[in-house]
Amino acid sequence: MNRFDSDDESSVAPRFDRISNPSGVAIFDPIENVRFELHTSDPVSLRSVDTDDFPFPMDSAVALSTRRIVLPGIFTVDFWNGAQTVVERFDLNADELSVAPNEYYLQVSPTPINLYLGVESAVRVNRDDETTVIEFDDEQTVRLGARSLHTRPAGTITVTGDVEDAMRAVSLFGSALKTTSPERAYPTLRGHPPAIERGEEFSAPKELEPPNTNVHLALPPKREYVYPAASLAHYLGATLVPGTEPALVGDGFEYSLTGSNGYESTVGRVLRQVWFLDCVVRTEGYYPITLHERDAIEPSVDLDFAALYDAPLSERLGTYLDVPFETLEPHVPEWHLTTDVVPTSTNVDVLPFVANDLALIRCPSRVNDATIDAPPRTLTEFCRDAVAESGDDESKPPIVEPEPVESAEHAWIGDGYPMGSNKVTVESLRRRVEFDPTDDPTVRIRVICNDASMREEGRVEELYGFRDMIDYDVELAYDLTTDELREQLATPTDFLHYVGHVDHRGIRCADGVLDARRLDAVNVQTFLLNACRSYEQGAALVEKGSHTGVVTLSEVSNQVATRVGRTLARLLNTGFPFRVALSIARGQTLAGYQYITIGDGGTTLCQSRSGGCSYFRLRRVDEETFRVRQEWYVDHHLGMGSTIGINVDSVTKQYLGPGTIESFELTEDELDAYFDLEAAPVEYEGDLYWSDDISAADLD
Repeated sequence: MNRFDSDDESSVAPRFDRISNPSGVAIFDPIENVRFELHTSDPVSLRSVDTDDFPFPMDSAVALSTRRIVLPGIFTVDFWNGAQTVVERFDLNADELSVAPNEYYLQVSPTPINLYLGVESAVRVNRDDETTVIEFDDEQTVRLGARSLHTRPAGTITVTGDVEDAMRAVSLFGSALKTTSPERAYPTLRGHPPAIERGEEFSAPKELEPPNTNVHLALPPKREYVYPAASLAHYLGATLVPGTEPALVGDGFEYSLTGSNGYESTVGRVLRQVWFLDCVVRTEGYYPITLHERDAIEPSVDLDFAALYDAPLSERLGTYLDVPFETLEPHVPEWHLTTDVVPTSTNVDVLPFVANDLALIRCPSRVNDATIDAPPRTLTEFCRDAVAESGDDESKPPIVEPEPVESAEHAWIGDGYPMGSNKVTVESLRRRVEFDPTDDPTVRIRVICNDASMREEGRVEELYGFRDMIDYDVELAYDLTTDELREQLATPTDFLHYVGHVDHRGIRCADGVLDARRLDAVNVQTFLLNACRSYEQGAALVEKGSHTGVVTLSEVSNQVATRVGRTLARLLNTGFPFRVALSIARGQTLAGYQYITIGDGGTTLCQSRSGGCSYFRLRRVDEETFRVRQEWYVDHHLGMGSTIGINVDSVTKQYLGPGTIESFELTEDELDAYFDLEAAPVEYEGDLYWSDDISAADLD
């Protein structure tokens, strides 16, 4: 059985089983390997029903008869009507809710599987300390629909070294889509593309069927054409076919992908344009929100959004591409991620993960070698360098300098260490979906300081654990021996913050050096090796089991390391992904370019309080007013296509994320109230502050 295949070879859709003691239904999702139960007043029988009966995309559905459903836990219940509008909500603060007889679709959340209950009846909802109870006037037929969250691959495709196999595999990425309507712009309706592994012959699970979109990408059968198309093929549900010139082809149109800026740039532009217009058009669907971006472009485009929402994909796509991108570009959010994938046969394995991120993909035709110099000794009080003590010179790392990107984040998949970027490995990406969190929600952080002269950064311990609703276990240790550090690396730990020395032999300890390359495995999920030239030891930790970490490429001064370490700690503790957190922390010092992320840089230490992470840039307008620009970052839990609202009376619209929110003005009192909502980094006149540490009066 392949890595991501379920036990049920015939289907990856959630399945339903009757249970007894108590009576009810168990729903199992073979993709996520999760189970959820709901209990009924009496034993039930189940019969399959058409998922098209639901107004929302469903993977599978059954009907049952009951007069009461008991949910084992405290849940929110949204009441949707047949017109796809929320008419009532039983939220976490409610004790009881009654609604008159009507047709309703009850959405239960949060659950490990998306669940909807269709019923035509009066409904009462109440709760006690442990359960949420849904009752009807008498026995009713209830249609129960389920949709997988699908954050993991539903199966594994095996390919050979032939590029044609790569094309066949990418053609199946669209099988993960829950819908081909504009609603697919929501990350929860896209699903994770199937995984890829290499073998002796091509094979794919029979249930991985792409949607019938009548859209395909005609591409020359070369990896430098196939790889950059992975995200677009996934989003469109398009198949790849051999072609002389790259083109996007649908019913009644053919769109050349050889634009003036080249193939990769054109593919990326098409992805951004189609996704953006889907986000605008979907406001005619399930969630008719007031979207800032729709208001911004509507006067400039001659589009019937309501008609486009109901149009077939191919027709909608052709209409989208008739709109000049220059008209839309000022309003399209900054893309979150560009990923460089060196076009080798071994790198085909990363395509499902990169496509799942909806990254803009480039295939560097040549690698620009770079050098990175240590800071002059005259500019630093001392460096975190153990070379002099070891008596040996260290070789410099193979550093590459990627081409500039027009996105918030950048990742590199290939040989070498990318300056100012994130070196990603396929093993670290696989751990993202293979990882099964424990039932214990505690975030375990270990701070290790193995040099007495660096104890100022050791006090970083105090920066972890200030979040409400998150249980932290933070320990600080000094001067560990090699055996003690080896034991710590073998102990399940969410984050290891190491302060000390690293050289070509390994990590400096009180009684010698521990070489991570000689370890069999590690149980540290994420880490910061805040020491000189820690890249080799960090790469070894990722190879041995870590998800991601932060390392250095050269010598770093103690002053720089302390500043970066303390800033990074607060950002990670707030919920920023590693890649974004390091980008912000690097900006706090001229020598920050010496740090890079290694492994899956989209990993977070903990979830942010509001689901996304904000970075504020302030400018004083006058003595009583500030202009605020809010930058919003998303992680794997949200993804491209999420929306954000601003908790300010003067801002009533929703905005697409990630990206920069339209700036707004606040008085000093309003700014203080806004700062009280959540801890976030605040940039003012070039300096970085934290919203829970300052008030408007401090910014005079």
